[in-house]
Amino acid sequence: MTAPLLKSFSPFPLLLLGCVLAALPGSAFGQAADDSLSALQAHRLADDERIDLDGRIAEEAWSQALPIDDFTQQEPVEGARPSRRTEIRIVYDEDRLYIGAILYDDPEGVIAYQKRRDALLYTDDRFMWILDTFQDGRTGYFFETNPNGMRGDALLVGGSTSFFRSGGRAWNGIWDVRTARRPDGWSLEASIPFRTLNFDPGSDEWGINFQRTIRRDNEEILWRGWRRNEGLLRPIFAGKLTGLEGMSQGVGLEAVPSAIGSWRNTPANDDPVTYPGDVSLDLNYSVTPSLRASLSFNTDFAEVESDQRRVNLTRFPLRFPEQRGFFLEGAGIFSFAPRSNPTPFFSRNIGLVDGKPVPID
Repeated sequence: MTAPLLKSFSPFPLLLLGCVLAALPGSAFGQAADDSLSALQAHRLADDERIDLDGRIAEEAWSQALPIDDFTQQEPVEGARPSRRTEIRIVYDEDRLYIGAILYDDPEGVIAYQKRRDALLYTDDRFMWILDTFQDGRTGYFFETNPNGMRGDALLVGGSTSFFRSGGRAWNGIWDVRTARRPDGWSLEASIPFRTLNFDPGSDEWGINFQRTIRRDNEEILWRGWRRNEGLLRPIFAGKLTGLEGMSQGVGLEAVPSAIGSWRNTPANDDPVTYPGDVSLDLNYSVTPSLRASLSFNTDFAEVESDQRRVNLTRFPLRFPEQRGFFLEGAGIFSFAPRSNPTPFFSRNIGLVDGKPVPID
């Protein structure tokens, strides 16, 4: 009588299958950790409550909102506890969303240099957040500030940093922020009108995330998406903001008029020299929460800063990012593969085409 032969067995295929299941976005393995994380609850203001935007977070309404402080370090030690505490609350009324943050720190060590809007805060302490109003994991709004109360904002397109390259940084939303220095650090209050944002009024939940930079330690801490392969600018890893209801988007009409004029007078000439002026008008109307109609009359192409001067010594054309607001509205819908660089829509073509110069009016 012979004993049966034992077949060899390797656990590698099962381990590989388990990794694949964990990576699937719709699998229970991939969502188990996210489901256990608590959401940020927004507090609705009473009809007689008001927020005095001074950055001090002194109103009684702030104490009624549930704070969050469960941040995690991304840099320099991934997954470590932050060296300093950050506390955030959110309240809102029918017209505005208010974000209050207390950033505990040594007041003597706080660094703040920049004051110009949309300045790059590579030298400063900063506080940033995103709003994924449709929870699609790809698009949203980016905001940032520093202890000086500088305002920076952008359209988040494609769930990546492409808005820095594609000109989404040129978007200037209507919102405000105030900061205040405290004996235990600094604080801020931000007010964002709902009319500035596109969102579904029937949804009571948004995607949201926060990031704080402590510059002297090069420390980056995030609320959600703190791993180095995730990050603030990928809304798919953002947390949840709940408790939103009864928000007003107004009539959904936005008008942006502009005018240009000039006048010059030279001492040697008794008659002043004048140049013709011009006017323009951009109209935007939200047909639905996710569909906007835009009309531009005599578009003002001088509303943004000039391009950087570059010398082209090759036979290949240069690519300058679009910066005009009218052409940036909704352009992110075409940014579906920025790495392979297909550009179905591009509104600028200045230089030579087939050896002939393109006239610039």
